[in-house]
Amino acid sequence: MKTKINVIEATTYRQPLAVTEILLLLNGDAFSICPRCKNTLEWEYQRYCDRCGQCLDWDNFDDAVIVEFQG
Repeated sequence: MKTKINVIEATTYRQPLAVTEILLLLNGDAFSICPRCKNTLEWEYQRYCDRCGQCLDWDNFDDAVIVEFQG
């Protein structure tokens, strides 16, 4: 079985997207959020999302918005 690959979408993963959100949990822990898949990142300042492979840009991380956990 062959898998179809969207060439345009595949190349956009190589273009860095800015990390602009931080998830703040009720216990005070905070995690950065991947701008593409919206999953929390395992480590700050990692070059790629470990879940979707998106290249990450940390240049403006100091301006990231804090999102509180709703659950």
